[in-house]
Amino acid sequence: MEAAEPILYPEAVWRPLLDHSAYGRLEQRDLIVLHCTQGPTAEGAIATFEASVHPNRVSAHFVIDRDGTVYQLLSIADTAWHASQVNSRSIGIEHAAMTGTLMATDAQYEESAKLIAWLCKEMLMACDREHIQGHNECSPRDGHTLCPTGALNIDKVVGMAAAI
Repeated sequence: MEAAEPILYPEAVWRPLLDHSAYGRLEQRDLIVLHCTQGPTAEGAIATFEASVHPNRVSAHFVIDRDGTVYQLLSIADTAWHASQVNSRSIGIEHAAMTGTLMATDAQYEESAKLIAWLCKEMLMACDREHIQGHNECSPRDGHTLCPTGALNIDKVVGMAAAI
């Protein structure tokens, strides 16, 4: 199957992550999953993704750095490997933050809200807590009990996105 043109967020820096996704279609997506990287930088998270190898490759569609810079690694149509129970139907957004020690910044909240609002529009999806969840909520089997709630207030970012 020939690869389609990637669907890109216009405000993101495109950093394609090769061989870390599965082919998908935007129509499959009905959930946005929020994460924290457990590291202080987007570059560190991207390097971790790049270094992961089969069969334990990991990825996300987006990583938001501490200064609010949004990096897009995969087309939103494709399947990232970020929350095992919902990968096939979700978009993954990582925030450079660490549970309990390095909370999300105001810039990350602002840019995450803008990205979420854009994604909801692209995916023809309500901007609410049913459709936007933390990793710990939608894929508990993964054992990430405080991802992202230990570093990011999901209700706050969803409220900000819904107001856009």
